[in-house]
Amino acid sequence: MTVPALHLPPLRHGPETLREEEPIGVPVRRLFAVLRRRGWLVVLIVLLGVGGMLAWLNRATPEYRAEAAVLIEPRNTQVSDLQAISPDAGNANLIRTQIDILRSPAIARRVVDRLELAGAPGFSGGPGLLTRLTIMLHDTFGLFPEAARWPSSGDPRETAAAILSSRIGVQNEPRSHVLIIWIETPSAELSARIVNALAAELLEFRRRQKGAAMERAHAWFSARLDELADRMRASERTIEDYRIEHGLTELIGTRNGVTPSLTINRQQLDDIARQLVAAETERLRKEGQLAEAEAALRNGGRVDALPEVMNSPIIRTLRDQEAQAGAREAQLSATLGARAPDLQAARSQRAGFQRRLREEMANALNGLRSEVAAARAQEASLRERLAALRRVVAQDNVAEVRLQSLQAEAQANRAIYESFLTRATQLANASGIQEADAELVSEAVPAESPSSPKRGRLLLIAFGASLVSGIAFVFGLERLREGFSTPDTLESTLGIASIGVLPQTSERARKGGSSVAAAQYSASIARLRGVLQVMGTERRTRTVVVTSALPREGKSALALGLARSAARSGSRVLLICADLRSPPELPELGPSGAPGLAEILAGNLVGDGRDVLREVEKGLHVLPSGSIAGDAQELLGSPRLGKLLDWASKNFDLVLIDTPPVLPAADALLVARQADATVFAVRWERTPRAAARDALRLLNSSGAHVVGAVMTQVKLRHFARQASDGLAYLYRDHRGYYGHPGDGRG
Repeated sequence: MTVPALHLPPLRHGPETLREEEPIGVPVRRLFAVLRRRGWLVVLIVLLGVGGMLAWLNRATPEYRAEAAVLIEPRNTQVSDLQAISPDAGNANLIRTQIDILRSPAIARRVVDRLELAGAPGFSGGPGLLTRLTIMLHDTFGLFPEAARWPSSGDPRETAAAILSSRIGVQNEPRSHVLIIWIETPSAELSARIVNALAAELLEFRRRQKGAAMERAHAWFSARLDELADRMRASERTIEDYRIEHGLTELIGTRNGVTPSLTINRQQLDDIARQLVAAETERLRKEGQLAEAEAALRNGGRVDALPEVMNSPIIRTLRDQEAQAGAREAQLSATLGARAPDLQAARSQRAGFQRRLREEMANALNGLRSEVAAARAQEASLRERLAALRRVVAQDNVAEVRLQSLQAEAQANRAIYESFLTRATQLANASGIQEADAELVSEAVPAESPSSPKRGRLLLIAFGASLVSGIAFVFGLERLREGFSTPDTLESTLGIASIGVLPQTSERARKGGSSVAAAQYSASIARLRGVLQVMGTERRTRTVVVTSALPREGKSALALGLARSAARSGSRVLLICADLRSPPELPELGPSGAPGLAEILAGNLVGDGRDVLREVEKGLHVLPSGSIAGDAQELLGSPRLGKLLDWASKNFDLVLIDTPPVLPAADALLVARQADATVFAVRWERTPRAAARDALRLLNSSGAHVVGAVMTQVKLRHFARQASDGLAYLYRDHRGYYGHPGDGRG
C-alpha cells in the first residue's frame, strides 16, 4: 500500500492558516501556563517571604502608642491693626510650621532633658542599618536631607534627641487645626510621658514665641518713636529758621474762628491797598469840589452856586453883610440921590464886603487846590509803596512755596509720629491681654495593649509582596529564556507554522514497542505526517529536507522517524544522510566509513551507485554519508546531487534528506534549495531564538521552501503544564489514547 504524494503549501500560507481562528483567551492561557510550570517557584518565594516575616515578628519587641491632641488656632485680640505684628496672624502655613517645630532638634533636646532620656534604653547607640543607608545616600547623592540630622559626635544627649526626632509622629486632618502628636516605644508609660512632654514644650514654645514677638515689637516701636520725634522736631526747627531768614513771620487772626495766617509784608500790602483806594477816593472828591468851586466863580460867584466846601462861616457872614449892604444901598438909592454921601458910603461899604468876599473865596479856592495837590501826592506815595510791597510779597510767595513744602513734610512727620505713638500705646495695652492661641485638648495616657507590630497586617503585606515578587520573578525568568517552550511562542517569534511536537524518548522507543513512550513517539510522528499531508496544495512534493539551526537538535532522529513511519505505512522511502561533516551515529546508517553519498558526489563509484543503498527495513532505504575525501560544500554543490535527487524522486515515494545544521556551514542551504520542501527542527527550550531566526533567514534567502517547524526532544510532562494549545491538552489529559491503560478510550 502506498500513500498519496505529499502536497506542501508555500511558506507564506503556513502560520496564517493555523492561527487565523486563534481565540481571544490564548494570552491569558499562556500566563496560566507559565504559572503552572513555575508555580513551585512562586510558592517557594511566598513561603520564604511569609516565613521571614513570621521570624521577624517573633523576635520584634512590642511597642505601645500614645497620642495627645493640641489645638493650634491664632486668636489675637482685635486691637486696631496689631495683627500685623502678632505671630501667626493670617498664616496659611501655620499647621505645617507647628509640625516642623515639633520635629525640630531644639524641642527634642528639651524633652530629652526634661525626661532624662540621654542614655536610656532605646535612645542610645549608633544609627541602625536603614539609618546608615540613608546617611550614605545623603553623603553620596544628596538624598534624604533628614539623615544629616544624625549627630556625628557620640554625645548621648544629641543621640537621644536624634532618635526621638525620628520617632515623633504628627497627624493633621485637612481643614482642622488639631494636631495629633504620637510616638511608639517599648514602654506604654514612657510613650505617654514623651507625648505629654512634647505637647507641653510646644505650648511653652508658642508662649515664648508670642512674648518675644511682643518684646521685639515694643523695642522696635520705641526706637522708631525716638527717631520720628527727632525728625519731627528737626522739620519744625527748619520751618522756623526759614521763616526768620525770609521774613515770613505769621500774624494769626482769630476773628470768628481761625483764619489763615498772614505774613507782615502781605498784611502791609493789604493795608496800603486799602489806603490807596481811600486816597484815590478822597482825591477824586477834592478834585470835584475844586472843579465845582471854579465853575461857581466863573459864573459870578453867586452864593447859591458856591459849593459847600466854600460856604464857610466867614463867607456866609460876608455874604450876609454884603446882602445887608446891598439892601441898604437899594433903600438909599430909592430915597437919595446918586451923589448922596450915605448912598456913596453904602455903596462903598457894599463894595468892601464884596472885595472881602472875593478875597475869602479866593483863599478858599486856593485851599481846595492845595488839598487836591496833597491828595494827589498822598495817592502817588501810596502807589509807590504798594508797588514796592508787591515786589516784596512776590518774593515772599516764592519763599512760601518752599515753606509750604517744609510744612507738608513737617505735618507728615507729625502724622507718622502720632500714628506710631498710638500703635505703641495699643501694643503696651495689648501685651497684657493677648489670648492663648494653643491649648492641650487631650493628654496622652498609657496604652493597655501594644500597637505594633501588627501581625495580621504585616503577614498580609508579606504574603502579597511575596506573591507579586514571585510572579514578577517567574515572568522575568520567562522573558529571559532563550529557547522555545510552546508552539505559540515558536510561531509568534519565527513567523512559520508549528507542524509537530516530538517527545524526548530513548532509541528503543523510537524503534517501536509497547511502552507509553513508544506509543507517544509513534503518535507524534504519525501526527506530523498527517499534518504534512493535509497542508497540501497543487504542488507535488517528493523530496523533503530536514535541518536545524545548530547541532544536536534532533533533526536526524526526526528524519529517521518520518522515514520509518512512512515506510511502515507502505511507502517506498529513501533516507539520505547529507551531513558529510559530522554524520549522525545511527545504527540504521550502517558502519562508519561505509561508502555512500560522498562517494557518489565525488564520482568514485563504478556505475550509478545504487549498490550503496541499504534497506534497513521493508520499504526504508538508507543512503549513508560515506567517507568525505574533499570539501563537503563543493561536493554538495556539484550537479551530481541534482541528478541523484531526480533519480530518487522517480524511484521512491518519499525522499528525506538529513542535512547539516544551517548556521555552522552553508551545506544545508545548497541541498535545501534543490528540495521540494524543508522541515525546520527546533529543540525544545534549547535552541536560541536568535539562532533560529538567523537560520530561517538564510534558508529563505537561499530559495528553500520551509513548510514549518517541529519541536524536538520535548519533555511532555513539562510541556503539558506550560503549553496552552490542543497538544498540551492531549498530552495532559489523554496520554494513553493510543491503546494504553488509563486512556479512557472506548
